[in-house]
Amino acid sequence: MTGAGFEVLVIGAGSTGLLLAQGLKQQGVKAVVYEREDPTTYQDRPREWGMTLHWGASYISKCIPPEMRPKLNEGICCDPFYGSKDLSLPHYNAQTGEKLFDMPGEEPRRISRRKLRNFLSQGVDVQYGKKLHEVALDDNGKVKATFEDGTHATGSVLIGCDSANSAVRPFLVGEEAAQLEDLDIQMFNVSSSFPRDVALLQRTGHPIFKNAYHPLGYMWWQSVMDVKDPDEPQTWLFQNILSWVGAPRAEDFPDQASRLEFWKEKAKSFADPWKTVGENLGDDLKFGVDRTTVWRPIDWSNSKFAGKVTLAGDAAHAMPAHRGQGLNNALEDAAKLVDELAAASRGDKTPAEALQAYEEEMRPRVLAEIPISIAQAQMVHSYDTLMNAPFFVHGMHKYRSDLAKQGKEVEIATQPKED
Repeated sequence: MTGAGFEVLVIGAGSTGLLLAQGLKQQGVKAVVYEREDPTTYQDRPREWGMTLHWGASYISKCIPPEMRPKLNEGICCDPFYGSKDLSLPHYNAQTGEKLFDMPGEEPRRISRRKLRNFLSQGVDVQYGKKLHEVALDDNGKVKATFEDGTHATGSVLIGCDSANSAVRPFLVGEEAAQLEDLDIQMFNVSSSFPRDVALLQRTGHPIFKNAYHPLGYMWWQSVMDVKDPDEPQTWLFQNILSWVGAPRAEDFPDQASRLEFWKEKAKSFADPWKTVGENLGDDLKFGVDRTTVWRPIDWSNSKFAGKVTLAGDAAHAMPAHRGQGLNNALEDAAKLVDELAAASRGDKTPAEALQAYEEEMRPRVLAEIPISIAQAQMVHSYDTLMNAPFFVHGMHKYRSDLAKQGKEVEIATQPKED
């Protein structure tokens, strides 16, 4: 089905799904986004975090309309008042406060997940409160999504952009193959404000972001999360992340007080500003223990949904956050899908050919990156291996070009054939 009859169902109103819908709208392709959360919880989640945008920025500009491009930085950056262009991200010895090195990147910017979603949702048809229950094919060869509220939607293709814990993925590859791999790396991730002097202290070294590594095996990421008034430091929001390998794990913390106590105790061995931040973590903070997970895209061409359903973003390739590649690859996914689906809408390709072309580009790209991000996540928690970590050589740049120069091939796992 092409032209006016071509419709794309997008599951998940995260960054990937919204950018995909924006790009398709510019191409005249009908796309509807279905989000499991209702409008209130979608907007007012108590938990917020930032992401590092670097080489993926060009894909946002490609997919949004021209009138939105001048408003991009103002609309999505954690500190819209910070006008400098950075070419690197500083890394420190957390015990001494000594700078170890600057990690190169392509004008990296710290952006707000919430701001990016709100920015990209402008003018896009988003249906909230639509938790996916089933994916099926109807008698007309269309793909049908049924939601837990009893409603359903049909389209030419369905794109799962619904996070690392994707509800679409099991329908495509099966429950067992859809499971995430646990790397046994634990993480506290919290955003909060601080007294004026502590807020100003956190913006020393670099006003936007910095990373620190402790010889005892801890990594502490620190970045500004939201600046509404540059003259009121006590109102600034900061994101702080502490991560480590192995125990203690989530089950080892009986309650919130024990998690906070652990963080404050570890902070005592850190230099400033991390030590002072630890001392000022509020007793009313609420945060859990996040686990670091991975999912590698397999070849699902044997699935009955092949050519009708595909995955993008974290749903297609969950990877550790320690090298900052997940978001940027997700944005490239969306842009590549826009090109392929626009071709299918025009009749230049069949939908199956369009999805196959996207998947054949996406899989080797992210399968080249995932082992690198895993290696980084593991090596940064061991001070002995820190200087051999991938970012020391490759920075935040896309890894695919390095792989091509080495002439290596990426092995893609194949889904078992269905009975």
